[in-house]
Amino acid sequence: MAGRKPLPTQLKLVKGTARPHRINKAEPNPVVVAPEPPDHLEEAARVKFSEMAQMLARHGVMTELDASALARYVVIWRRWLEAEAEVKRRGPVVKTSNDNIIQNPFLAVANKCLAQMAQIESEFGLTPSSRSRLRMAEPAETSDPFEDFLSRGKQAKR
Repeated sequence: MAGRKPLPTQLKLVKGTARPHRINKAEPNPVVVAPEPPDHLEEAARVKFSEMAQMLARHGVMTELDASALARYVVIWRRWLEAEAEVKRRGPVVKTSNDNIIQNPFLAVANKCLAQMAQIESEFGLTPSSRSRLRMAEPAETSDPFEDFLSRGKQAKR
């Protein structure tokens, strides 16, 4: 499908560009939550996943539907750290077996990881430019059915 991908309704509301005739009334509205890290992540990536999920949930961005996108981010983040360590160890240029000087292949890996991380960061609103396009709106109310049940009893006693 050609053209821009559609913005989520919540993002349209936050940006202030929502128009009633363009709002998808059947769009899912997931609850904000910090999910557990997936089992396939290494320990350092699991820690980073938990830290980022908590931070994103505090700002109303993280839902259980976003777990795989955040998992991709931390896998790329871990790969970037490893590539940067190799660039630091060997330098930005290396000699081949034929004594030719070339760019360190790990530098290309690090640069690719940075580009992928920047794309995912933009999706989560983690860059200054992506945040500058957002306007703060009232946070979505999250309701707990049990709390609603308990509060109804308190209101009836009044």
